[in-house]
Parts: sequence; C-alpha cells; structure tokens
Amino acid sequence: MSFTEWAESLGKVPGQKTQEIARRAAGALAAGQLGLQPQDPVVTLLRLRSLDGEPAMVERSYFVPSAGQALFDFDTDSGSTFRYLLGAGVDLHSARHTIDAIAAEAQDAELLGIVVGSPLLRERRVTFSSTGEPLEYADDRYRPELANFMISNTLHGRAPVARVQSTTTP
Repeated sequence: MSFTEWAESLGKVPGQKTQEIARRAAGALAAGQLGLQPQDPVVTLLRLRSLDGEPAMVERSYFVPSAGQALFDFDTDSGSTFRYLLGAGVDLHSARHTIDAIAAEAQDAELLGIVVGSPLLRERRVTFSSTGEPLEYADDRYRPELANFMISNTLHGRAPVARVQSTTTP
C-alpha cells in the first residue's frame, strides 16, 4: 500500500513536497538492493510527505531507470508516484519491507521540524516486478507519533514475518 492509499484509508489528507528528483549513479547501497553496479544510473526521488499538512515522513526512493524514468513526466508534488507508475504500466507487483528505529539525521530533522537525534521509524523497502526483478529501493523515515505498523496473524495464518539482525548501514 502506498503512503497515499494508507493516508486516505485513515481519513487523512496526504501531501508531498518534492525536494529533489534526479538521475544519478546508484551508489553502493541502492545498487546492492537493486542488483546493479554502483556506477549504474537510477532515478532518485526525495520528498517530504505529510498527513493533514503535518510533516510525517521523509521518502527516499531509488528506481531502476526502466521503472523511474516516467517520473520525469509527472508532477511529483501532485500525488502518489506508485499510482502514477502503475497507470503508466510499470509492474510494481510486490515488496519486501524491513522496519526498524533510527535517530534523525540533520536532513530528516530539518524537513520534519524535529531535533537531530529524535527517534524515527524507518521502513526500507525493495519493490519487485511480477517476475521478481527489483524496481525500487526506498528508505522512508516516519515520525513515530504519526505512523506505526501493525502485523496480524493467527495460529493457522501467520504473516510471513522474519526477525533480522539490525545493521548500521543507513
């Protein structure tokens, strides 16, 4: 579920303010998540997301060019990038999410209007095509008082949750 869909499901008004959209080298972290070389190009997107006008999340996305190139024809301040990309025929099929807590870095703190070092809930995501090709790596950082995650399972229908060791890699 996209941020926009999530916000709307809560009866909130989602917002976004693009800080940067660019085509650049993937770098080691995004390349590793997307199966690329660090010098390979990606489309990067940095946005401040809000709920009812309140800064709620810093969104950092890295798309393989075949998936992200269409964003240059889209007003990324106008709404959901996932909704737009799906409408443009991009095969955003499934995702793997890793959720942890981190301290706000300077850019996060400035955008969210919080103190450096404040706790943030981080969701890192790799989005895959229906054939398993990684299309997007994202690092989303939420103010924890405005967003949280819940996983439901039963004895016979457990959610596919795995506990993983935290890494110091941002």
